[in-house]
This record gives sequence, C-alpha cells and structure tokens, in this order.
Amino acid sequence: MLDIAMDILCYTVAFLTILFIRPYAYKLSIRIISEYIIASKLRRRTSSSGRKNYISEDEESESIGLSQKGPVFGENIVFNYLAGWNPALIEEMQQLLLQAGLRHGNALEEFMRSKFIAGISIFFIVFLTLSSNDFGIPFIAMMPISLILAIIGGHRLTNLNMQYIAEKRKSSIENGVPDLIDLLVICTESGLDLNRSIRRIAREMRTSNPIMADELSLTSIELEMIPDHRQVFENFENRTDSLQIKTLSKTLSQSIEYGSPLAVSLRELAVESRQKRMLEAEARAAQAPTLLTLPLMFCIMPCLFIVMLGPVIVNMIRSFSGGM
Repeated sequence: MLDIAMDILCYTVAFLTILFIRPYAYKLSIRIISEYIIASKLRRRTSSSGRKNYISEDEESESIGLSQKGPVFGENIVFNYLAGWNPALIEEMQQLLLQAGLRHGNALEEFMRSKFIAGISIFFIVFLTLSSNDFGIPFIAMMPISLILAIIGGHRLTNLNMQYIAEKRKSSIENGVPDLIDLLVICTESGLDLNRSIRRIAREMRTSNPIMADELSLTSIELEMIPDHRQVFENFENRTDSLQIKTLSKTLSQSIEYGSPLAVSLRELAVESRQKRMLEAEARAAQAPTLLTLPLMFCIMPCLFIVMLGPVIVNMIRSFSGGM
C-alpha cells in the first residue's frame, strides 16, 4: 500500500510541475516564434511590394493576424470541430486567456493543445496506476475510467492553472490602481489630455507595475484607433476583470461623454480607492488569528509538547525500567 501511495504521489508531483511550468514556457516560446513570424511576413511583404502595389484591407488584416474569416484554428480539424460543437466554451477560453495576458494569435490553439497533452498524461497515469496495482477493478473498466478522468482532469486542471495566472495578474493590476488614479489626477491637472496622460503613466509605471503599464499602453493605442471611447474602456474592463478598473472606466467614460471635470472625479475616486485599500488591509489583519490557528496546532504546539513533556516522559521511563 505504501508503494501505491508513493507512485501516486510521484506521478502527481511530476504532473503538477509540468503543468505549472508549461504556461511560462509557452509565453517565452510563443514570443520568440511570433517575432520570427512577423519578421518573415515583413520580408515577404517587402519582397512582393515590387510585384503588387495595392493590398486590400482584408489581406492586410489577415497578414497582421486581425482577420476574423475562416475557422478558428486554421487547418486543425479536431480543434475546429470542437469549436463548432461548443462555441460558448471557446469564447470562455478566449476570455480566460485574455485575462491571463495571453493575447498572441496562437494562444487559443496552444491552450487547447495543452489540454490534450494534460489529458493524455492523466490517462496514462491513471491507467498505469490501476493496471500495475490490484484495486479489484476489471481490465475492461480501466480504459473508460482512465478516459473519463483524463477528459475532466485535462480540461479542469489547465483551466485552474490559467485562472491562477489570471488571478495573480488581476491582483497586480488592482495593486496599481491607486497609483494610476493619483497619476491621472496629476496629469490632467497639468493640462494633458486623457490619451497623452495614459501614455505618460504607462511609461512611468513600466518599472513599478509592468502589467498595468502594458494594459495602459494597449488602451492608449485603442483610444487612437477606435473612435468610440466606451468600447475602448469596455475592452479595458474585459482584459482586467477588476471591479476597481470598471469603476475607473465608468468614471472616465462619463466624464468624456458629459463633459464633467475629470480631475474632480478622479480625485474623489482616488480617496475611495485609498480607503478601500485600507479596509482590505484591516480585513486581512483581522483574519490573521484565524489563519494562524492550524499552523499553531500542527507545527508549534507539537514542538512545545516535546520540549515540555519530553524530559518528564524520559525520566518516567528510566524510573520504571530501573524499578523493574
């Protein structure tokens, strides 16, 4: 029974390690591959410019990865079948990847591939564990059990891993919201418009909060390209999934739409943001005694019992053994 437990533990640790490292390896590899693809497309476009002077809008959008025509996964038949079978699931995964900061063109396909790899890994882990040990399960039932656990585990574990990355990213963004509002107040009171203020703040926050700086840079680009500012702020909300960002976006949108003083609204929002951060810190401090109960019981109290009662028990053993 100990061997079975050790096998399961080793399989689980190895699988979780691969699952945790995989998204970060994907980000690095996809960044390198994306840069290579963009460079190759630019070279082909430059070489073909002498033969073709006019490029249609659809061809240009397709060349930079903005075209919405055709299947979602290109020539991948299996992934396209799943996308047509359950489009709501594909939209949910796209939103999850967007919140996790994975916005490159191959993110969804790589995410689906990671689900398949995780499912295959779980299938072999479960099947080998069931077949190599005597659990009383017939061999015919091992295959469907392993397949069901592989489908559920491959889907859910990769989603949980990506949700963990999205939550860390969301926490980093929310920590930078008070500083963002204060800097917006300073920039707007100095005479800068909203777009230039956001661009300047993104440059200033590049070292202190790079995730927030990336989102602000993208928002600044969208403000220049998209005429509807409400759509820009809605995209900002969807990418961050933060209540503080939603409040800030609604404040900025209403100030632009109704012409209200932006600095006054931002100053009030800055005070509310600081108060909310203080309340969250007080709430965490109030939860500290409860959270320390289990570590105190399982880590500190046994050591105290050993130190306090150890000599007494040793003396009792010696006295009883000597008396006998």
